Amino acid sequence: MKIGYQIQTYREQHSLSQTQLADKLHISRQSISKWESGLALPTFANVVAISNLFNISIDDLVRGDMSLMNSLTAGNKEPLSRVFKIVVGGLVLGIIMYIILISLHVKVATFSDWTSLPVIVLFIGLLFTINWRQFNRSLSTKTVVLGIILLGLVLVPDIYENVSAALHGAMDEFQAGYNSF
Repeated sequence: MKIGYQIQTYREQHSLSQTQLADKLHISRQSISKWESGLALPTFANVVAISNLFNISIDDLVRGDMSLMNSLTAGNKEPLSRVFKIVVGGLVLGIIMYIILISLHVKVATFSDWTSLPVIVLFIGLLFTINWRQFNRSLSTKTVVLGIILLGLVLVPDIYENVSAALHGAMDEFQAGYNSF
């Protein structure tokens, strides 16, 4: 028996639409549709999630679907996640740029001045390319707390510098006004 038929049967037994099942698995409705129509196979992680959701064994879910069993047992490795590629690629690029800057005797402050605008533009571009609905569904409470702490720690030096500069400027103006009397 094909896994797509099994998924559809269990989904209907639990009175779930394709969209509702997709939301519970944090995937698109189109993925569910492709599985049920036999156009695609779920990943092992999704097979486990489906078996947990419907409280059935993986064996009950995949038994008889030889193409899925072959794909799960063939040792096919999933491609690297996109986040992993971003992190590793960023680290490698950072190390390469560090070596280049050291060899050219460029100071960190100079490099920071050169990259301020490109960093802002790239960050805004990144924000516009993220699927926020799917991203929000994938965040756990622990991830949100760690993200808040990380962002706070990253922003503290800039906040400290800007607030201090503003306070010193205001104090200098007040002192100049006081001395003119």
